[in-house]
Amino acid sequence: MDAIGTEAAITTLSATIAGLSVAGTADYGDGIGRIDFVLVDLTSDPLTDPVDRKNVDFSRSPAHVTDTWASHAALTPGVAYRVFLHVYDRSGVNLVAYDRRDFTCQSPEREDRCVP
Repeated sequence: MDAIGTEAAITTLSATIAGLSVAGTADYGDGIGRIDFVLVDLTSDPLTDPVDRKNVDFSRSPAHVTDTWASHAALTPGVAYRVFLHVYDRSGVNLVAYDRRDFTCQSPEREDRCVP
């Protein structure tokens, strides 16, 4: 059986209390059917209540994709968040790779910055 190159990487994460911008790349040799970005508040139930998300479906199942997402969901200072990049096979159902980043937004007195 041949090895299939599989990778997901969040390449850029820029967050403020006004929202966030994320860029990511994904590789899957058998073809990617879907990727999604998901933002969760780590102080609540992430399965039933994600803060925001973006789903991207691919009809031609490319082996490599690069995408960006700008979420305008307001982020609360002092709350821990996690952003995911999920990669699914050509069916768009089976998760084959993911990456995640955790960050916390600081108080508005600190220039509205969020830090990993």
